[in-house]
Amino acid sequence: MKNLTELPPTLILRTMFTLSVFLLFTNCKKEAPEEINEEEVINRVTLSVTASDNSTTAYTWNEGSTIPTISLAANASYSVSVSFYDASDASEIEDITEEVIEEADEHFVFYEIASANLVIASASTDVKDSNGVSTNLITDWITTDASSGQVRLFLIHEPNDKAATTRGAIGGASDVELSFPIIIQ
Repeated sequence: MKNLTELPPTLILRTMFTLSVFLLFTNCKKEAPEEINEEEVINRVTLSVTASDNSTTAYTWNEGSTIPTISLAANASYSVSVSFYDASDASEIEDITEEVIEEADEHFVFYEIASANLVIASASTDVKDSNGVSTNLITDWITTDASSGQVRLFLIHEPNDKAATTRGAIGGASDVELSFPIIIQ
């Protein structure tokens, strides 16, 4: 075996270079990029209320404005869809509803009714999550006698229990929380 000093300098340099390149490539691992799930900005919510005669009324709340009063007829049925938007840039409004649908497992719309003679149920056409649970983006509203009150709408992110009947029991974080005044006449 030869001593390193007896080897030609070009062979030593070539060997050291090859070894350096080998070590560089074997020690550098590409890590998968971390998924970034940015908090969505929701500053516009629209409830599209369709009566049995197929007429539709849109009730839209924009951040900083008064929440509109929903007016419904007594003893009637309605189909209601909710849409969420980022309207920060008026020339480029983003429909966040699409993201809610894509991430149905991680989102749930919950309604609380206060003092209004109203029943809200998931519609058969509603978007369902991977477990077949409705997201409540499309609901059926049935009114009875004349009354007034509020319908509180929550868009919940990462709910713990979509079958729960109170906001607290559902868990998760509220992406949106709005109280729509309602008049049934």
